Amino acid sequence: MHAEYLKQDEDLVILGPALRTSPEQAARDIPAFWQRFMREFLPRLPEAGDIYAVYCDYESDFRGPYTLVLGVRAGAETPVPDGMRRVLIPRGPYARFMARGDPAQALWRTWAHVWEAWERRGERRYAADYERHARTTVGQGHMEAEVMVGLS
Repeated sequence: MHAEYLKQDEDLVILGPALRTSPEQAARDIPAFWQRFMREFLPRLPEAGDIYAVYCDYESDFRGPYTLVLGVRAGAETPVPDGMRRVLIPRGPYARFMARGDPAQALWRTWAHVWEAWERRGERRYAADYERHARTTVGQGHMEAEVMVGLS
């Protein structure tokens, strides 16, 4: 799987609901959280083009609990709706992977590569990693998403 290395020049602010999970629970928790997000939370968020899945608040590394925030990009001063939070994706170096195909398989395959096979996995920053999904493809049978992994 090919990684493209780039520098993100600005911080990104994302608003959305949060889920605390772990690698052991993720396969069960995350699909249900996406369904709830699309049904209950997305209509309450500011209109935006892309949907972000931000992985943050890592307890340790990819083997420990973490928080997933599903949301949209917003300004730093945008009010946070009830039941949601603001998360900052910091500027800096990132590795970009493209996940394409069946949503249930493409993302797991991409993250498994990052955790197990990617030669620079030891350089991860563990501040905030994220996926960027085009809103028009979310919930469809085929998806394409950028998976952005922060580097130290």
